[in-house]
Amino acid sequence: MWRVILCCLLCHFALTVSATDLDTKPAAGPNPDATRQVVVTVQNPRSERGLRAGSTPKSYGATASSYEVSTQARRSLERLETRYPLRRVAEWPIETLGVHCAVFAITTAEQRETLLARLRADPDVESAQPLQTFSVRTDSQPANDTYDDPYVGLQPGLAAMDIAGAHRRSRGEKVRIAIVDTGIDAGHPELAGRIAEYVNLVDDTVPPPIEAHGTAVAGVIAAAANNGEGIVGVAPSAQLLVLRACWQSAAAGGDAAICNSFTLARALVRAIEDRASVINLSLAGPDDALLARLLGRAIERGAIVVGAMVEDPASTERFPAAVPGVIGVRSAEWPDAGTGVCAPGRDVLTLRPQGRYDFENGSSLAAAQISGIVALLRARKPRLRSAQALALLEQSHGAQGTPGCLVNACSALAQMLDGVACDDEPARRALARVQDR
Repeated sequence: MWRVILCCLLCHFALTVSATDLDTKPAAGPNPDATRQVVVTVQNPRSERGLRAGSTPKSYGATASSYEVSTQARRSLERLETRYPLRRVAEWPIETLGVHCAVFAITTAEQRETLLARLRADPDVESAQPLQTFSVRTDSQPANDTYDDPYVGLQPGLAAMDIAGAHRRSRGEKVRIAIVDTGIDAGHPELAGRIAEYVNLVDDTVPPPIEAHGTAVAGVIAAAANNGEGIVGVAPSAQLLVLRACWQSAAAGGDAAICNSFTLARALVRAIEDRASVINLSLAGPDDALLARLLGRAIERGAIVVGAMVEDPASTERFPAAVPGVIGVRSAEWPDAGTGVCAPGRDVLTLRPQGRYDFENGSSLAAAQISGIVALLRARKPRLRSAQALALLEQSHGAQGTPGCLVNACSALAQMLDGVACDDEPARRALARVQDR
């Protein structure tokens, strides 16, 4: 049921964003009478894609489709417009559901419920329902008391980890986070003012290519807060040192990307030289002596390194999480995620290239969220060491009802600053709503 609600929310939001936020330009402006509009989804077949850079096996979208509308979905919508008194208002492919979602205005006096019954019986229709009105800026989503970003209600992980409570004390000001990953969409409106430096360590392409995985990771960490659009990053005032050490692989298809020891070594050297406070490695691979030495040097010099964990116990891809001093992060949704440090890793709303948004999965996103939380800590205590940060994260488990290994950012920050519990009654209500879903 929650997936249907998400579809409605996304389609409803699509009515208020610019055409560049949609995969397909709306046919016309929205009908001001929502009672004469319907939401229809059609199947949008997805293609297999390989492992993305910064992912771990069976994680971060390894089988998801590209953020595109299929020919089948386009033809289905065209057929519906010829069969029924409908005019397309807005549309958005929803990758996490494998469907294409469209809002239609009813162009005749036919009763909406009568038309919906006809649509539900149509073989081209995956679902059909009224255009519901949802408010993500009311008591049902308390986080919006703090943010004016319209999609914040679709970020339950913020409530579960009490990021809003932590933001009352820190937003990552003056902390530089090195993102060692693919290229990013540096022109995405959510990243404006977030990028301190962008270095291409793979090739001589200028400007660096826009790639998906790095964009997603950057969005989770540092998407702008209170800019009136999109999502909220965990550390929205942090600065990003973007180090392109991975690249999308045409051979693997989709958003799959790869890195190698050489490019990663170059990136780590650059992060050390530029005195990055936090280094995010949303990637996994075999043990590598050179890279381990570089990480050891980075940690010695004060950097806090966060790495994605492989969520398969039989895997030999233990880098970087197994390197001493690295904070390894797994997805909270995995069955064996009861120990260590974890963060939400499933259906995480983040950025996509060309100014878009979508849900993604995997420990890549979990690691990025922990990097953001570490930046919140470092903004208030610049000399915080890696071992101290890990202890604070682990001590926050269970704070204010936070389940399992999930980190409570507000509690970790309060413990570091004054040794008392976070004032968290609003977050408790938000967490209860997330757990009840």
